[in-house]
Amino acid sequence: MAEELGFSKGLAGVVADATSVSQVQGEDGRLIYRGISIEELAEKSTYEECVYFSLYGKMPTKNQLTKFNTELRHNRVLPKAVEAVIAAAPRSAHPMAVLQAAVAAMGFDEQPVNLKNEEANIHNAIKIISQLATAVAHISRDRRGLAAVSPNTEMSHAENFLYMLHDKVPNKEEARIFDVALILHLDHDFNASTFSARVVASTEAKLSLSISAAIGALSGPLHGGANEKVLEMADGIGAPEYAKEWVLNAIATKAKVMGFGHRVYRTMDPRAKVLRGMLEKLVATKSDKSTYETLRIVHDTMIEELGKTSKDYIWPNVDFWSGSLYRLMDIDSIDFTPIFAVSRVAGWSSHIIEMWRDNRIYRPSAKYVGPTDAKYTEIKNRK
Repeated sequence: MAEELGFSKGLAGVVADATSVSQVQGEDGRLIYRGISIEELAEKSTYEECVYFSLYGKMPTKNQLTKFNTELRHNRVLPKAVEAVIAAAPRSAHPMAVLQAAVAAMGFDEQPVNLKNEEANIHNAIKIISQLATAVAHISRDRRGLAAVSPNTEMSHAENFLYMLHDKVPNKEEARIFDVALILHLDHDFNASTFSARVVASTEAKLSLSISAAIGALSGPLHGGANEKVLEMADGIGAPEYAKEWVLNAIATKAKVMGFGHRVYRTMDPRAKVLRGMLEKLVATKSDKSTYETLRIVHDTMIEELGKTSKDYIWPNVDFWSGSLYRLMDIDSIDFTPIFAVSRVAGWSSHIIEMWRDNRIYRPSAKYVGPTDAKYTEIKNRK
């Protein structure tokens, strides 16, 4: 009898591969991109600089960043085939399903993978990163019955996305807040969507198709769809004055409180901390503070009540505050997960390109739990 292999449901604790792109230090509540803390990058960097850092493994010089920005900005226009895929989708379709199809269509004219040509793979990633943002804005406006807005090559990645989404130039403060949100979501080691991208790319599938697979994984409510569920929860509570009672009832009945807990973090998610700071600045400029106030009371009540008895899973994750932040920017909740992809596509691409340097197809073993000596029964004798 063959020796039984190790088994871990959900691959918890299993080291599947090595990476230098990012690391989650769950016990300490720390996230680093290639060694630099997310807090420092959020304070000092830009999304474009972080994308370069993620793809190339080093910070760019001024000239390198200028050239990189130019390439990003001049790859924003969608191919006609991608526009046709978006136009063919029913408006009732979830934008993540449309986005998955649109990104797959980006690969119609993509060349087969050449693992030895890393520079070409990086340039292909830059094109997909640029076009994915345009596709998300296009899909959102199409769903709302609005004409697509052509990208503006004079704007940053964050500014241009908000411009394409709303057909108006965003103010500098909101553009910077959105830029930081993109930085915070850029990568998160071997999460479900990144692992999906790596599995597909390990077969040497095209980059666009590997990214399309990652989008499918991201669409689930246990992954990228969580911030949309947080706002559904807040809307269901109704108003801030009902929030504390709602939480107490949820705790008593062991109901799920969306946006709390994480598979890796055992303390405050560092991204949540940065997001809340930005959210508090933004909410101070808005007249409607009800969603934020509801979530603030949910947060404080959860910490107060669960902190009495447990030290586990009482902290909010990044999804708890991000939805409220995007709502204040007049973004529909159904667009939250596609916006997650606008950021995370850079991380997915970086992992794939890194993996291709020493590629081996993923082929894990399974723990078989079925019968081992069953007999075939003729159809005439089956009951």
